[in-house]
Amino acid sequence: MVVLGANGTRGMLHRLRPRAGGILPNAGYYGWVVVGTAMVCSALSSPGQSFALSLYIEHLIRDVGISRVQISSIYAGATLAAAATLPLFGAWADRTSARRFMGVVLIAMAGAMVMLSQARGVYMVVAALFALRMLGQGAIGLGTLTTTVRWFRRYRGRALAIVTLGYALGELVFPAVIVMLSAVVGWRGSLLVLGGVYAVVAAPVIFHVMRERRPEDEPMDGAVPPPPAPDVPGLVIEYPADPDFSLKDALGTGTFWAMLLVVSISPMLLTAVIFHQVALFGSRGWAVSLVPAAFAAYALASVATTYASGVMFERRPVRFGVSASLLTAVAGLAWFMWGAGAAWSALAYGALLGASSGIAAATNSLVWPEYYGIRALGALKGVVNAVRNAATAAGPLIVAVVFRIGGTSQALLVLGAIAVAGAVAAVFIRPPARGRHDASGDFAQVA
Repeated sequence: MVVLGANGTRGMLHRLRPRAGGILPNAGYYGWVVVGTAMVCSALSSPGQSFALSLYIEHLIRDVGISRVQISSIYAGATLAAAATLPLFGAWADRTSARRFMGVVLIAMAGAMVMLSQARGVYMVVAALFALRMLGQGAIGLGTLTTTVRWFRRYRGRALAIVTLGYALGELVFPAVIVMLSAVVGWRGSLLVLGGVYAVVAAPVIFHVMRERRPEDEPMDGAVPPPPAPDVPGLVIEYPADPDFSLKDALGTGTFWAMLLVVSISPMLLTAVIFHQVALFGSRGWAVSLVPAAFAAYALASVATTYASGVMFERRPVRFGVSASLLTAVAGLAWFMWGAGAAWSALAYGALLGASSGIAAATNSLVWPEYYGIRALGALKGVVNAVRNAATAAGPLIVAVVFRIGGTSQALLVLGAIAVAGAVAAVFIRPPARGRHDASGDFAQVA
């Protein structure tokens, strides 16, 4: 980019690149406190996530008197219904402050946990699961995303990656906490304890620490713009313009729907194989005892690649990261089908799927602000999350149908073919022409 200076000569556009050394550049910047708080919020979404709620399923079947088919149907229905509300939550996240949004959501989660603890019939189970899925699986993620992008542009990739690591933290901590509390005070008591902690401790602390950036004295990324260069008259310092799409304008672009279709493949594929994990391992003659080891490899690889991908795609077109996540998943499926040695193949399979998950998590957070800006990001991401959550419900059914017709290999080949097609398509889905910008997020000097 070149511009004309005040003296009529053509001036070169200079760029300031804030120092990028270390994990947290400009470590004194309050935005990193917000990122850490958002990471904790991501972990606090756990009671609404499948891995935590699964620990209560057997209790609900036994104590509430509903069948396994009923609870499975209720769970699927609650997930789809909750997904439909996410555009509304996203629009609210765009309009309100981070502390108000997260405070209200955490208080509401406390209420949902108390409701589930008191469930004695089907209707209360339906209401509680709907609320937990809506708030934990959906609303918290929208709040942390919209909050983080208000503080970061140049370092947005690593900031969002750190926030995403909170989900892995929740997977590490909450199952042990729930099992321990259930052993001491019963499953109902464990929900009451968690609800009390959310209402009395978590929500007030988050409300106190979260705040909005003050643009007048807190530049994005914590960088301090230097004075104008003396040799270029009229030089001023400013950020390059972000895309500035409204929700209506974004939904009117073919790019949005093409990218949404592609980024929905990853959660569909990963949920499908994880849901049928035991059956898949059995089809290869692998011991069920290898499943936990594969999950451990999955989690470790996911943590490593989430942050690495966030940093990498701060400077590179994020569509290549979307493609890479799908190709990595294909590599995992291929290793499962043809890898030699049960133990090593199970670990490699889990690690490759985990790496795919980490890359997908980072790139799905980055692609939407890069392509459409942040003005309507919450509402836009609400639509995205609704479709992606629906894809998680469809994946296991697709595999079950193909598995029944043709067996394991055919089911995995179908998933792999879908992923390869999505990976190829992603490379060609460029940002929409209107509002395209320099995604590096550096300061720009313009005359």
